Amino acid sequence: MSTVRLAAFGDLHLGRSKAPGARWAREALIDATRNGADAIVFTGDLLDKKKATGKDLADAVDLFRLVTEELERPLVHVWGNHDVGSGMIPLFPEISGVHRPTDDAVAEIRVPDLPLVFHAVNVTQDPDPRDVVKHLPRVEEPGHVGILHSEVEGRYTKNPCLPTTTEHLLSRGYEACLMGHVHSPVVLHEEPWIGWIGMGQMLEIEVAALP
Repeated sequence: MSTVRLAAFGDLHLGRSKAPGARWAREALIDATRNGADAIVFTGDLLDKKKATGKDLADAVDLFRLVTEELERPLVHVWGNHDVGSGMIPLFPEISGVHRPTDDAVAEIRVPDLPLVFHAVNVTQDPDPRDVVKHLPRVEEPGHVGILHSEVEGRYTKNPCLPTTTEHLLSRGYEACLMGHVHSPVVLHEEPWIGWIGMGQMLEIEVAALP
């Protein structure tokens, strides 16, 4: 069975003084690409809602363009609650090679020439207690990956955000469910991989491709 190598990160919180910052992200993305990443996933909270400035927005745009133009990799991402709270989402330009949901529902994202299907949801308010993750489709074939900015059973965070359960995510049949929102790396299930990547972490993971 063929596989696809993903490099995934989240909760960058550009603008926050103790966050890892754009320089860390740039170096980590270059390293992941050297390690053979076929695509990049970002799980939300690119900008900090309290501290982000116009310069941080420009750094975020430059970072995404690094992925798609210099590293020549597709990038799939969702918006998190801090992105919404920053008010800067409407200012973020469309960038060729960047893929994300276009509305507030569960989206099915297919990237040209990448044998995967991503199932992703944007946060659309802060906080966002909508029970929308229940609409993730169940699949029977390999090659599907979930991308969420979510809480799971109210654990590890007090901020309501697209709530779900480990049992529900396991029942979807995905190769992995990659999540943002919790800043510490937490693995809820090993195979398939379900968990939060954590702030200042780059997860490199191999997933089975579409048949």
